[in-house]
Amino acid sequence: MSVPPLEQSSATGSAAAIPEARIVARRSWVSWAWMAPLLALLVVGALVYEAIRQRGTPITITFHDGRGLSANDPVNCRGVQVGVVERVRLAPDLDGVVAHVRLYPDAEALAAAGTEFWIVRPEVSLRGVTGLDALLGPQYIEVAPAAAGSARRTHFTGLESPLRSDRAAPGSLNIVLLAPRRGSITVGSPVTYRDMRVGSVLDIRLADDSTRVEISAAIDLPYVDLVRDTSQFWNASGVGVDFGLFGGLTFRADSLEAILTGGIAFATPAKKTGSAVEPGHRFDLAAKADAEWLTWDPVIPLSGGESAAGEVDAGG
Repeated sequence: MSVPPLEQSSATGSAAAIPEARIVARRSWVSWAWMAPLLALLVVGALVYEAIRQRGTPITITFHDGRGLSANDPVNCRGVQVGVVERVRLAPDLDGVVAHVRLYPDAEALAAAGTEFWIVRPEVSLRGVTGLDALLGPQYIEVAPAAAGSARRTHFTGLESPLRSDRAAPGSLNIVLLAPRRGSITVGSPVTYRDMRVGSVLDIRLADDSTRVEISAAIDLPYVDLVRDTSQFWNASGVGVDFGLFGGLTFRADSLEAILTGGIAFATPAKKTGSAVEPGHRFDLAAKADAEWLTWDPVIPLSGGESAAGEVDAGG
């Protein structure tokens, strides 16, 4: 039996009206519209950080006198420029000047406690001419690095005079010599043994009671064994002339360096060499050597600074 056309049409319409399910993906809140500005911000931040890092480390150095120092003057360490002076101004208390310095990135380790700074100026003395490059060119700040591993620091007080290369080195023996007068002895004057330089004068000052002069000296590491509690020290800065009826005229002088800059010599007895001394041991400084001291000829092996305590057997 056939279906009437009207009923067939109604059945077809009902089937077409049934809804169909569609799956729609949820959009994430992150889109390229947000990612682009974020990436740009990260790139700009990295560039700014790199630009700041490339500028170096800013530090300040206070000097009592900034005479001759100005902006754009170099800061040197071991002959290599490690920074630049950006500006120089008076200290807030008007008791000095403050140099604003920027250290180069590869020299930022110099911003550490113990680093020393001083202004290099031309200096002419009997010891020679120093700071000649500052005479021909701009003045500059010299740097002596601190020990490795020192704490970071950005504010410093500069030295008023150059830090001398003859300062006490690790392992040296520091002694004090007592003299009635300074004479021609200066900081840096040599300390000699058999006319060989074995140390240097580090400091000269009046004693607390002002009755004598105290001279601090350092004996270099390889020669500390030469100094014993029986050693005799004398001022080797002079030139002597002796005249005898039968001996005639005798002229004596120490080394040229001692004559020009002052110097100290010492000798140790051969028969009673004595014991090693502790740092800070005090000796009297004689005005000149006794004739006997110049004949002493002890045998003292050099052990590189590791002094043996007790008596030392010596020949002679």
